[in-house]
Amino acid sequence: MDTDRDDTGDVIPTLTLARLYEKQGFLDRAAAVYRKLVALEPDRTGLQEQLWDIEMRLEGRSAQPREPEVEKILSELKKWHGAVGRRKKTLDQGRGRRGKILVIHGPIPESVGRQEPFWSRGVTLEQIHREIEKAAKACGMMAETFQSNQEGDLVRKIKSASDGYDVLIINPTKYTDTSVAVKEALSTLDFPVIEVHPSNTCGPEPSTQESLMAEVVTAYLAGFGKKGYVMAVRAAANMTYQPEALAGQP
Repeated sequence: MDTDRDDTGDVIPTLTLARLYEKQGFLDRAAAVYRKLVALEPDRTGLQEQLWDIEMRLEGRSAQPREPEVEKILSELKKWHGAVGRRKKTLDQGRGRRGKILVIHGPIPESVGRQEPFWSRGVTLEQIHREIEKAAKACGMMAETFQSNQEGDLVRKIKSASDGYDVLIINPTKYTDTSVAVKEALSTLDFPVIEVHPSNTCGPEPSTQESLMAEVVTAYLAGFGKKGYVMAVRAAANMTYQPEALAGQP
């Protein structure tokens, strides 16, 4: 019976596996694993020395264990590798889940449509939404946008966000310093909330507003224009530990 054949072809080479073979007296198999490890990691300290030691011992080796013992150990190792592989797949699926962001805009003037300038510099709400969706996709997330001029609609949308969203980004617009209802709705959420204002709402100008929401939100961005929404999306991805967050972004 040929006990020197290499049965390690379909087993992942690891240092633990090589040492187990060595401990059990399967020096040929230990050497085969060490050779694979040296090929995969030529700069890893000690691998070549361990391989040389095994090869030297092979020259004066004793008889290998009986074949049934070999098959039993290989079977147990394959089961172990299978369990590790299934666990890794589960973790990868969890990491790959695409988080969801809800972006809410408060009232805009009735005369301003989605295709008309939302602020100065000719920025439209549609343009803002496209940039939000693009930024979310780049961060491995999904974004949904919502706008209403009605306080009740905003409150209902905020309360419903608990089901299915990971982060909420909101620009309350005219409700920033007036709506206790919006503030209370935000306070019920158990995930990050980012308040965004294109202009500096805390500046010295008479038109600036002191935000009621600041007490209940997680983060606050103001004065960055439309880029504030993209910044908020990247921050949202970072808050929810999305692996693509900020990767490769300027």
